[in-house]
Amino acid sequence: MNILYSLARSVAAAWLLLALAGGVGAAEVQGLYEAVVSVDSRDDERQRQQAFVSALREVLIKLTGHADVTEHPVIQDALRSSPSYVETWAYRTQVLPGATDQSLTVEVQFYQAEIERLLDRAGIALWPRNRPETLVWMVVQDELGGRGFADPSTGADQPLLDFLRREASTRGLPLVTPLFDFDDQRLLRPDQLWALDGVAIQQASARYPVESVLAIRVLQTVSGDVVARSVHFFRNRALQNEALELPAVDFLSSTVTLVARELADNYGVLLTAPAATGGENMVLTVDGVQGLGDYAALLDYLGKVPGISRLQVREVAGDRLAFSFTAAGQVRQLVENLALNRRLQTAASPVREAGGFMLRYRWQPE
Repeated sequence: MNILYSLARSVAAAWLLLALAGGVGAAEVQGLYEAVVSVDSRDDERQRQQAFVSALREVLIKLTGHADVTEHPVIQDALRSSPSYVETWAYRTQVLPGATDQSLTVEVQFYQAEIERLLDRAGIALWPRNRPETLVWMVVQDELGGRGFADPSTGADQPLLDFLRREASTRGLPLVTPLFDFDDQRLLRPDQLWALDGVAIQQASARYPVESVLAIRVLQTVSGDVVARSVHFFRNRALQNEALELPAVDFLSSTVTLVARELADNYGVLLTAPAATGGENMVLTVDGVQGLGDYAALLDYLGKVPGISRLQVREVAGDRLAFSFTAAGQVRQLVENLALNRRLQTAASPVREAGGFMLRYRWQPE
């Protein structure tokens, strides 16, 4: 474990610079306020109420990145009154991911504003919908000792990848896989990934615009269980998860839990500042804003960043806009969330001045 931490620490500075430069791969996750739950009957009122509870639990985990969020007393009270948070619901007959037969489901959509007020009241950070992508490297060893990459382009070990994607989707965790082209094969061999060679994994991952890298090795046993280990490389941390003779789905699910929690802890923001702090005052200057289209896009984006309040335009001078606002979370979290928008490029490091922080960015054309 110490070796892994040391290897990760050696590239932490480079990853942070990549994030601040706005080059980190990110995805805007959809469906954060909705969930689909299997049911047996359209007419069972009690079962429908239980489905609302299950759906609300899934949504809260997606929004916070924490599987234990439902243990919070305020959240437990909300689960007992889950229908009050439901905006719409509808029954559907469909084939669920990973299944072959049709199932009866209820699709539940929750009120976004009410859910956010709930998290705010509980003092729980919201993981914004603009989230960093995680690059996944997986190597699988069969009973005969053969090792190979889980490669979606060839279908190798597709069931493992499919389950990992489905589990990540339920957590709002965007995943990407390598190209497995000549460069990838030159930089990382299956035996290096099996050894969880941190240097080789980082070198192979450097060509991708990510700072979150998940390395997984899986030994499939005759019993059908797996002996497996995963390492999540992120900034100056390398977190491990291990399974000894467990079902593959349990191991992959716990790995997704670890990754989602780690990223949510770094990017999650409180929607309003604690009363004792009142939040940080910010002045954001953005150069390169060309015309009303850019202005509208920038204003719309800033208005959706969780934790930003009292957003005002202070100055318009040529292609430069200056905004003032209050940020509820830490400055570091705000900077990292802004960096997930590829059109916002950092022009200078944050500077504390009398009364608040000064942020300098440049708006890039599409």
